Amino acid sequence: MEQLEPVGQVPREEESYLASVSDLMVGLLFVFIILLSAFGLSYRISEYQASLTEQRARKAEAEALEARADLDDAGRQALDERERYASEIASLEEERGRLQAEIDRLGEQRREVDALTSNLAERDGARRGMLQQVQDLLAARDVDISIEPENGVLRLPEELLFESGEAVLREDGERALRELAYVLARALPCYALAPEAAQLDCARGASPILETVLIEGHTDSRPVSGGTFADNWALAAQRGANTFKALVRYEPSLELLRNPDGESLLGVSSYESRRPVVADDTPEARRLNRRIDVRFVVAAPSSEELADLRRRAGGE
Repeated sequence: MEQLEPVGQVPREEESYLASVSDLMVGLLFVFIILLSAFGLSYRISEYQASLTEQRARKAEAEALEARADLDDAGRQALDERERYASEIASLEEERGRLQAEIDRLGEQRREVDALTSNLAERDGARRGMLQQVQDLLAARDVDISIEPENGVLRLPEELLFESGEAVLREDGERALRELAYVLARALPCYALAPEAAQLDCARGASPILETVLIEGHTDSRPVSGGTFADNWALAAQRGANTFKALVRYEPSLELLRNPDGESLLGVSSYESRRPVVADDTPEARRLNRRIDVRFVVAAPSSEELADLRRRAGGE
């Protein structure tokens, strides 16, 4: 006979089934809780990562902005430096131009000075040649004189022309001056303004380079005693004047000679004892200091000649 289960009691199989479902539900709930926890953790991790990424992004942006600001500052500084360098370069170029202009001006002045120096050297050389020519011509006529080419001086000693303390020409002095006048009348027209007839023997291209030809009277330092003259000034002046008069008397054409300014070429001066040949008080020194000097003074270039020299210098 089949045994029946008591009323109100769950059968054993159903109770086992319910227990299995309950366990399953608990397991599912646990899994859900774990998933929910994992999701929450994952969400929090994502939020943290997002926050960290945002912080990094903000930091990178800040650094980028700072770097940009630095670059802007560097750019401005570079621009300022560029402008400063450009200004300095412009200033240096201006200074270079000024210096080049100054160099050009100094170069032009140097060329002018070189041209003037060359012109004066040519005139000095011409005067030296003339003095040597005069000395040689006088030597050929038995008149012995000395010259100082560097100073343009022809020297006549006292004993050739005058007695001691006198201004009257000796006979030998008259002859010497006659020969000197003859030689000067043929040499000087080539170096002065003169009538064309007097320049027939001159070299081609001869020009008036002499400012003056001075007949200078010189004495020694000892005072005159007695006689015609009150002092050495008067003696030196009279000797110079008498020498001049003798020259133009023997060769009147000498009075026609002019310097580049159209003034008389020949003149007279007196130096007393102020320009000794030998600064000593010995008899020989005094003898050498008593003399007549004929000084040939070279004229400075005229304004027209200077202008021509400048043109020639500028064209080189």
